[in-house]
Amino acid sequence: MLVFALSAILGLTACGGGDDNTKYQPPADATVGAQVGNIAPDFDLKNLEGGTLKLSSLRGKVVIIDFWDTWCPPCRRALPVLQALADEYADDLVVVGVAFGRDGEEKVRSYVKENNLTFPMVLTDPQFQVVQDFGNFQGIPTTFLVDRRGIIVKQWSGGHTRAEYEAAVKEVLGR
Repeated sequence: MLVFALSAILGLTACGGGDDNTKYQPPADATVGAQVGNIAPDFDLKNLEGGTLKLSSLRGKVVIIDFWDTWCPPCRRALPVLQALADEYADDLVVVGVAFGRDGEEKVRSYVKENNLTFPMVLTDPQFQVVQDFGNFQGIPTTFLVDRRGIIVKQWSGGHTRAEYEAAVKEVLGR
């Protein structure tokens, strides 16, 4: 399974458009897994518009992956901070919200709309495989920072300040 996942990730990253995507390839000896230094596990999850989002399609951008849900107070405090970062660093950063959707997809959709969240929002799969792939963490929000090559460079548990998130983003962007 690990070999298949790694092959799929490496194969998909070779198929890019525009920029020279070869500079965003993960190292050949990189391991897939939810630990800092590993390739972020790929996912292909349903978005709120009815399509899907594949993490590996974002290779070449810095990505924040935020696992959250509507009932979670620290999540609700973190989302506007992440939206501000998504807006400010829009050319180089993509924030992806992964909603658990415990209260249903419509509740997530309403929350996103009411709070003017414009970054990509997806729902966990029914078996929560994406949660298992990202380390089967116990609390939310759990947030990962992924570099342009798809390597996890930072993980946060619980909500954090804009300064904490932004310092890590700036470091990865080389600013």
